[in-house]
Amino acid sequence: MGEVSGSGRERGGPSRHHEVVAAAVRLFEREGYDATTMDAVAAESGVSRRSLFRRFGSKEDILFAEHDELFGTVESYLEASPAGDPAATVCAAARMVFRAYVDVPEITIPRFRLVRAQSRLRDREIAMTARYQTAFSRYLARGETEGQRVLAGEALAASVIAAHNHVLRSWLHDPQQPVPWQRFDRAMEFVTRSLGAVLRDDQSPAAGTPHGEADEDVLVAVYPASAGKHEVLRRVRAALDDPEG
Repeated sequence: MGEVSGSGRERGGPSRHHEVVAAAVRLFEREGYDATTMDAVAAESGVSRRSLFRRFGSKEDILFAEHDELFGTVESYLEASPAGDPAATVCAAARMVFRAYVDVPEITIPRFRLVRAQSRLRDREIAMTARYQTAFSRYLARGETEGQRVLAGEALAASVIAAHNHVLRSWLHDPQQPVPWQRFDRAMEFVTRSLGAVLRDDQSPAAGTPHGEADEDVLVAVYPASAGKHEVLRRVRAALDDPEG
């Protein structure tokens, strides 16, 4: 599935919807969120008052309009994704959300400042974050209602959200820095390293072991990242010949 900008626009150029949201955010910053009326937003964005209310309904709806669109896209992505590695799918969905933010700094950065200054806006953003966590948990549970998979799914969903927000906030505090894609990917790898294995479809308990426990014998072969395949094979053979070493 292709990446979306989160702004309801095609790559070819901004849509009218995006222009209205951007104009409203500029006005909220310039005049103050509480002091700005919907009539002022309509005048600033060049649309009629009737059209503005029909499309958005309120100032909060304008400010968070792209969140709603993006959440729908993420839900569709999760529904259409294969089941092989659900942790990787959730990380990819989180990456889509992250890209949606960093692709439109003209909206994301002033909205961040507005949300920090308005408690009711923070409450709405928290509620929207909870929707993502619920969607991720539900996807990771794969229809189960209790047990290890459900616990791991809920823990992983919360961790992915926390890692996403941690990296995003670091960028929002200093948006002149390059978008920290490597840091984001490292954060996702960090939070999925242990729980991801529990959730993969191929991680079923080993047959013939008591209480579904896997065989405890582990072979470890250490080699440099630059090693060629012959060197890797040599070290594996050496580990097999001397497992205690």
